[in-house]
Amino acid sequence: MNKQNILVVDDELANLQKLKRTFMRDFAVQEAKSGEEALEFLRRDRFDVIITDQRMPGISGVDLLRESLSRSPQAIRIILTGYADVENLMEAINLGQVHRYVTKPWEPFSLRQTVLQDLDHWRLKRENQLLAEQLRIAKEVQLQLFPQRYPSLRSLEYYGVCHSAREVGGDYYDFLRLNPEELWMAVGDISGKGISAALLMANLQALLRSRAPLHGSSQAKLVDDVNRALYETTGDSKFASLFCGLYDGLSRRLHYVNAGHCPPILLRKREGSAREPELLEATGTLLGLFSESRYEQQTVELHPGDVLLVHTDGVTEAFDHQLQEFGEERLRQLALEHADLPPAELAQRIVDAVNGFTGDPDHRDDLTLVLARVI
Repeated sequence: MNKQNILVVDDELANLQKLKRTFMRDFAVQEAKSGEEALEFLRRDRFDVIITDQRMPGISGVDLLRESLSRSPQAIRIILTGYADVENLMEAINLGQVHRYVTKPWEPFSLRQTVLQDLDHWRLKRENQLLAEQLRIAKEVQLQLFPQRYPSLRSLEYYGVCHSAREVGGDYYDFLRLNPEELWMAVGDISGKGISAALLMANLQALLRSRAPLHGSSQAKLVDDVNRALYETTGDSKFASLFCGLYDGLSRRLHYVNAGHCPPILLRKREGSAREPELLEATGTLLGLFSESRYEQQTVELHPGDVLLVHTDGVTEAFDHQLQEFGEERLRQLALEHADLPPAELAQRIVDAVNGFTGDPDHRDDLTLVLARVI
């Protein structure tokens, strides 16, 4: 394994040799007897650590470290100084030119440990920065997996929204128009959170999108197919709940399968009477648990004014500071109260209600809603 490069600078030979002996076991040490000589080394090479005396003829230690920023920007920069020079160094340290100052006389073991700890800290900071950047990119990629356009249907208006608890998450919703009067929709919830859930979410999205057009109106065959594929490509601890349905705009019928998902709420529009909520209960077990699971398809007749609300458990299981859940009953009452709103407004009303209930817009679990209103 290649050693990291360290540049030590001091105009006193005894101090320079002491610095070399301190670091030669752990680093590839380059010695410079002046700031000018150190600049020549910096022009030819990059260094992981630069340690310099402050008081030297010609270029001072602070000036040298300032010059090093453009040549070795990632280097740990340490300055050795007498007690009398400390106040003069504070401005340089505050400007970020110096990571640390060490007062003379310094003890070799202590200085060596300080440098090694600073390198570990800097390495961890860089890794965290890289991870944050990777998560930012992953979030952008995942956002592109959600529907970017909402094809219009003459007899249906619809809307979907997802708020991830972390940069990326495992909730999923999708819309796919199979012909001018047929809309396929899906809402899923992957076990777990974060990167692993997001990867499985992308896998599920790809499976469903590629296979939904192949099975026509048979949602049972589609879910059977996807379940087998998911079982073969995931471990025992990974699974998903899924609600998917095909809305036929000509007959205003919804053919659906509920694979262990939260029961969607169907708000029936009744002439001359209050709306009545119906629950579309599970018609099969979770996806990915058993290769031979079978799923039953159900069909419901819809009428103008009916509203379908599909959600993940991030809505109903959101809890407040007293650990009380938002709950299914609160969601049903809220949906009944505002059922005449357009789907996008109703979705936002529910999200705002959950945020107000928890007192925290940063959700502890992924939160997804799909609303559809028959016209």
